[in-house]
Amino acid sequence: MDLTQAEAKITIAKLIEVSYAKDKETTVKILAKLGTAQLSVDQNGNATLTSSAGFLTFSGNQVLNTIGAKIKRISVDFNNIDGERIGYTASFDLEYLELSVSGSFNLKTLITSCSGLLCIAARALQGKHHAYNMELQRIMGQ
Repeated sequence: MDLTQAEAKITIAKLIEVSYAKDKETTVKILAKLGTAQLSVDQNGNATLTSSAGFLTFSGNQVLNTIGAKIKRISVDFNNIDGERIGYTASFDLEYLELSVSGSFNLKTLITSCSGLLCIAARALQGKHHAYNMELQRIMGQ
């Protein structure tokens, strides 16, 4: 299965959400700091989010398992210019090709998009994943 640009952007958003779920404070500190940050994920789902503000390692396996394409590596460069708006350029190294995507998002909007218990329960119901993915796609600049 091929990975589309929209799916790649949703994957980035979901990886940020997993990072945030593991350590909210460090994730925000890294992404909200003016300047650059990097996210890298290997084929085993080992993920690292880094910047001059610190680093965080976490497992991105649950996100990679939903892609449907064999990932060799994901590399995302973030650039925070104003504290909330974050630009990104990402490279997805797949089994047979490479896909690049870029865009920008509002950090506060992404983090608060759907992290409450009510929203998590709603996503667990059938049919809610598509609406949630569409919202992530909108936030990530599609």
